[in-house]
This record gives sequence, C-alpha cells and structure tokens, in this order.
Amino acid sequence: MAAPAAVAWPRPLVPVRLVRRVNRFAVEAVLDQAAASETGAPASTGDEPAAGAAVPGLLRLHLPNSGRMGELLVPGAPGRARLWAAQPGRRTEGELLLVRYGGRWVSVDARMPNRLFEACLAARALPAWARAVGWQREVRWGHGRIDFRVDMPAPEPPWLVEAKSCNLVEDGVALFPDAPTQRGARHLRDLAAAVAAGEHRAAVVWFVQRDDAQRLEPHRRADPEFARALAEAVAAGVEAHAYRCLVTEDEIRVLDAIPVVAG
Repeated sequence: MAAPAAVAWPRPLVPVRLVRRVNRFAVEAVLDQAAASETGAPASTGDEPAAGAAVPGLLRLHLPNSGRMGELLVPGAPGRARLWAAQPGRRTEGELLLVRYGGRWVSVDARMPNRLFEACLAARALPAWARAVGWQREVRWGHGRIDFRVDMPAPEPPWLVEAKSCNLVEDGVALFPDAPTQRGARHLRDLAAAVAAGEHRAAVVWFVQRDDAQRLEPHRRADPEFARALAEAVAAGVEAHAYRCLVTEDEIRVLDAIPVVAG
C-alpha cells in the first residue's frame, strides 16, 4: 500500500454489554456503566438524551450486518454503540458498531468496506487503483448493481469492483461468508461476465475488519456455492484482493494486503 487510509467512527460511541440477538438486524444490549465511568464516555449522542438511555435499561440496537457472527454476538460481550437522539416511534435506540473479542475490537458494520475502499481510492492507497482518475458508486450492471466503477487513464479499461466485509477469523484464516449468500455468488458471476465481454477489468476486495488474519479463504462449509463461484471467477480473470484492518474505538484503519486462496 502506498499510504494508510482510515475511516473514523461517529462520535461519541457508548459502552454497552450484549444481551441477545433479536433478529438478523437487531440486538438487545444494556449500557455498560462501569466501562462508561472508566472512559468518561457519555450515554447520549447529541443535545437530547438518547432514547432509553435515561436509565440503564434494555436497549434495542440496529445491527448493520446480516451475517451469523455467532462467536461475536454472545451475551455479556462488550460493545460500542452509537445512540440516536430521542425520536418517538423509532424502533431502535441506536446501532451496534464494535464488539470486543479475543482482546481486540472487531467491527460488525458491513457498510464499512465501501467507505474504506473509497477512502483508499482518495488516498491512492491501493496499488491496483493508485492511478484512478475517478470512480462512481452503485453502478447498474448485470442482474443488479456493482459497488464501484473505477475509471483509469485512457486507454486502460475501467474496473468494476465489489467491496465485501469479513469479520470471521479462525486460526489466522479470514473466512467469507459466515452464512450462505446467493447475492455474493451472483456478484462474482456478473464480474466474470464483465471480464469476458472484454470492456472492463474486475475485482472483489475484502476488508477484514480485525487485525489477526494472515490470509483469506472462502468459507466452504458455510457456503460451498460461493466457494465454487469464487474459484470460477478468479479463473475467468476476476482479481481477488483482501486487506486486514486495525479497529480501535476511534477509527478503522487499513493495514496491509493478505493473500486470497480462492482455489
């Protein structure tokens, strides 16, 4: 990488303890009063008190990630959440962004990879796209949308890039996905079709939202179809890149590239 790139978390983040996962996109948690006292963290996000934060009761938090994350979302796990200002009728009191696991902070925000990739483009931090002359988000392509179109100096073809989140690491191996993803396999086939058409280059880029991964592999047990689609896409000319990140309570910073074992 030519230069580091980072994205700051919204401030302030409030210490919480997880109670349970409610559904794919919601968890329940309680304010971690002891941690708040140690860090001096407030229990609200703005001029108005956060809904549910006046007393240390149960908070319903949006979970910006549909993955299983069974090892992360355990009762009692420390977390960091952004709480909303009080809004009558809102279904959640905030959103869960970080979970403490294995002595490190892990991001559970699956929206973050798009922000990280764009920050890397702006900083010219990734060698493959260091000479990019512009980019566009959410490009219509194939059966839906692709995260980015990255334009290169003429006569080089533009890139189509999918940015993906990974936060499951076992014995130093980042594994994606942790649950079946038909959408992920479809994206890979769309990228392969774009390369075959001859007018684009294409890549899938993972941001591992923790710092203990040494390589990334498809999670064959969780989704064998995605593993097949990845191997076929790479064989067709789609590039696969992965970067691990350092996650703190202040920011998430892209560290370095790790190999992707697609076959």
